[in-house]
Amino acid sequence: MASRGDKDDDDDDDDNVDVGENRFINDGYVEPTMADDEAFRWCPTHAPNTAAAALLTAKSHTTSNDGAYNTSIAASCDGTRVGVVTTSGRVHVYDRDGIGATREAFVVDVGCGVNECAFASSADPHVFALACNDGTCKVYDGRMGTSSPVAVYRAPFNVEDVESCALGGDASDALLAVAVGPHIAFYDRRGTSTAPLTVFQDAHSETVTCVRFHPERRSNLYTASVDGLVCAFDCGAASGGFNDEDALISIMSTDAAVNNIGFCRTGASSGTEHDAVWCTTGIEEVHIFVAGGDPRRVGVPLAHVANAREAAQRVSAASAPDFASQVDYLIGVHDGVAPGELYVSAGTQSGAIGVFPVVRGAPAAIGMPGYVTLDAPVAILRNGHRDIVRSMYWDANAAMSEASRVPLTCGEDSLVCSWRPSVETDGAPVHVDRARPPGRRHSPY
Repeated sequence: MASRGDKDDDDDDDDNVDVGENRFINDGYVEPTMADDEAFRWCPTHAPNTAAAALLTAKSHTTSNDGAYNTSIAASCDGTRVGVVTTSGRVHVYDRDGIGATREAFVVDVGCGVNECAFASSADPHVFALACNDGTCKVYDGRMGTSSPVAVYRAPFNVEDVESCALGGDASDALLAVAVGPHIAFYDRRGTSTAPLTVFQDAHSETVTCVRFHPERRSNLYTASVDGLVCAFDCGAASGGFNDEDALISIMSTDAAVNNIGFCRTGASSGTEHDAVWCTTGIEEVHIFVAGGDPRRVGVPLAHVANAREAAQRVSAASAPDFASQVDYLIGVHDGVAPGELYVSAGTQSGAIGVFPVVRGAPAAIGMPGYVTLDAPVAILRNGHRDIVRSMYWDANAAMSEASRVPLTCGEDSLVCSWRPSVETDGAPVHVDRARPPGRRHSPY
């Protein structure tokens, strides 16, 4: 191979290229080896293989009288207030006390379909935003307890359906990020203007399904799309203007449409920091990537639970055979009590839910799809829902409030269930209302 000093005449045109400063130049960063890379050191905790999983029963609350589906749950930063989105155009806001009891605080009658609810951080704990299918994102103050928004932001490009929204950008949560088709629009809540501050148009090629600001690093935004990509951005310079090229930190690929993303704790940095981002895909698989403070490590793959639904069925065969025969979908990923304890929730058409620990396989399988998988369920949540469960909020980390450590679910049966250990052990089957239309988890409207 010729050196740069031995270029032939065919390379003369390269002399006219202004290379400029290379912003990716090595700044002293040393790539970790397999011995000290968190992608290989991370070791999910093995759960005991008990003969039977713990059984939880539910205290149920009907959220509407019009048969509306419940599609998602969003929680405040401390888990003491939650918003449940329904297909009726209403959002039910609940207060939760220290023992997990759930009481409806008020109902927001939005007047249009709602795709998602997002709460602000502890800097503004009463504020939440709604992504609506009338082309707007509406912001509310929970202290008002009314259906009147404090601000309404309209999506650009005449987009009529806002899929997702998030509040963050800095310590005061002044930035509103909104999923607008394949783009992400940003609004500054501090001023009076409702026009977009900027729009990211190049990161994704298909519909953006989720936008999430990092719980601790509030300027870091993670986005997911039908194109199979998860992107991480640093929006810290939002007040001075920014674009997707300069803000981009990392691109993560899942090779399938991403349905949902969230943050979890692997314990690689501290017990309370959310140092990883998880994703569930349309082919019922789970991906987990680094989301720590070092931007050079963001996006490093930590785990890929391939064929997670089949894995849940397989490991349930011994301890919960009736559940194993009908695992139909994944719900989400949840933190356990100790850092590094991660669980995947999966459900059935009849509304039962299994909680499965994420575990490590044989060392020889490091880097292979089967290296990280699911172990036998540690809990079965049954006799609560009678239809598909759309969303589950549960954060068992010891640093969270007691209300957060009580599982809360919502489903297509119009119920919100708060779960607690059961004295029943007979595992009575859940009655399914066959008069209802088939579940529509992937097409809520």
